[in-house]
Amino acid sequence: MPFCPTCHCEYRPGFTRCTDCDVELVDSLPQEHSVEPDKSELELVEVGSFPDPLEAQMIQELLEHNGIVALLHSDANAGAAFGATSNTLLVSKADYPQARELYEQYFEGQIGDSPH
Repeated sequence: MPFCPTCHCEYRPGFTRCTDCDVELVDSLPQEHSVEPDKSELELVEVGSFPDPLEAQMIQELLEHNGIVALLHSDANAGAAFGATSNTLLVSKADYPQARELYEQYFEGQIGDSPH
């Protein structure tokens, strides 16, 4: 597969120029230029777990309002014996300190009920 040496986009066979960068495509990218995600950005950590999905969504909105991407994971099997659902908020490891601070401020009453 051909690649653009500038933006690293991969093209189907038969293409010879990058449509965005207007440069000749190459057969492969040098090893130091291959696109590999930073694993620390992909590592998710738990900020908190909530039995109430609405409360979990409120904290998720608070975090996202403050520029932190938060993933809400609901697991109905976690409390199946008690008929409960576990709602866990996850953020990137890099965002955890700020997310945890906002989480604690919310529950200490330092931040209002609505992030808007």
